[in-house]
Order: sequence, then structure tokens, then C-alpha cells
Amino acid sequence: MKLRAAISASPYDADYDMALMYCFDSVQNYCFSLTRAPNSDEIEVMVVDQVNHKTDDLTLQLHRNHLKAIINFALAKLLDGHEEYVIEFTANEQEHENLQRSLEKIFEGKKGLSICTF
Repeated sequence: MKLRAAISASPYDADYDMALMYCFDSVQNYCFSLTRAPNSDEIEVMVVDQVNHKTDDLTLQLHRNHLKAIINFALAKLLDGHEEYVIEFTANEQEHENLQRSLEKIFEGKKGLSICTF
């Protein structure tokens, strides 16, 4: 699935007590988010609006103006059926650094995150 989204992220959001990344495509009215609570070993993936599931098996590549998330077939079936998300976004340098720090926190101690240099 391809999204053109507004994106927000936080390595630690005190209101929700977790690291988070939230993307919303207003044209398709579709959201994609990743969260991880401080004491959790799993990453929660949310799509559409509140369709969510926790997983240990997730691959994400962060590029300068897009990210690519790959979800295994079993998890995709529990969500909305998409195994791949390409999310285009616009971010200034500071926003991109914050996004990278947030994803590093979400994936802390896990494989699956690639930061692509630009």
C-alpha cells in the first residue's frame, strides 16, 4: 500500500507512556503507526483506525522522504491484508532526526530497522 502522509513521532511520549510513530494519509483516510511501551518486548502496529496487533517480526527502512515497512503474511492477515507499506512524507532535518530517534527506540534491541543514508 502506498501512502502520502503527515508524520509525527516521539522517542518517548509522556501522555501515552511509549515511543511512537504515527502517519496519516488524509486523502485515503488511512493511518499507519508503530508504538512500543517501555516495558514491552513487542512492537504494536496499527493500521486504518484502531486495527492493531503486536509483533516481533517487522522490517522497516527509513529513507530521507519515505519509509518502507514490510509485514509478514500472518500479521498482515490480522491487520488489513497489506504486507508492504511505502509511506512518502515531507520532513525537515530536525523532524527527520526525531523520526529516526523514535524508530531507533521502537526497534531497540531488535533487528529489522535500516536507516538508509542520503
